Amino acid sequence: MKHVICIIGGLLMFLMTIQADDTKEERLLYDQALTEYQNNNFEESLELFERLIANGYSSYKLYYNAGNAAFKTGNIPASILNYEKALLLKPFNEDAKYNLEIAKTYTVDKLEVIPEIFFIRWFKLVSLLLHTNTWSLISIACFALSLLLLAVFLFSARYKLKKATFILAVTVFAISLLSLSLAFTNKSLTLNNKEAIVFEPVLTGTSSPGTGGNELFVIHEGTKVEVEDKLGEWYEIKLSDGTVGWVPMNFVKKIIP
Repeated sequence: MKHVICIIGGLLMFLMTIQADDTKEERLLYDQALTEYQNNNFEESLELFERLIANGYSSYKLYYNAGNAAFKTGNIPASILNYEKALLLKPFNEDAKYNLEIAKTYTVDKLEVIPEIFFIRWFKLVSLLLHTNTWSLISIACFALSLLLLAVFLFSARYKLKKATFILAVTVFAISLLSLSLAFTNKSLTLNNKEAIVFEPVLTGTSSPGTGGNELFVIHEGTKVEVEDKLGEWYEIKLSDGTVGWVPMNFVKKIIP
């Protein structure tokens, strides 16, 4: 038994050492990228930020600074993509919102945007305040608490206590359902986000995947689209004005932090 405990302890120490080394390397790369940015070496800075992103690292500061570096190099699509990712992690951050609006002024397409109903927009923003797992844990905890309160209601003989616990049980259960809905919304906006940014200078949307479809529209780099479907190496995208067409998937990048 002692040998098993020693082996498990050794494995845990080994995994912690690897994680610490990865974190140290991430920190060094990030600091180097910031140094390059401060020295006006924006291309080198962007390359380092993108290396961190490609390695799976994700944070508001990483995306925000990558957006700044991309903007300084004139890479408008990359700057918009990274600002959008940053806002999925901190939806109310004024710096990222301001810089995103500045970057959008450099895009060619000025498509009509169908506005969302205000309470749907605010519900989405609230869902981004916490991680999907956090909303899920809140939902589970509230559900368990509502069951406990319901049990007190069923087995209590006191009228005032039964009334109070019933009202609380209903309220907490409603919070559980709300948290669950926020968890699903957060997941759809982050892990399953269908929005994407065009990276091709001039991109033609066609009526069908492949080269035989009719040309439906022409858009340009930096435009935000929504990916509706995928077939082979092609995406069916929808523009903000509702227009739908097919484009090669390697010409757009999804906004997934």
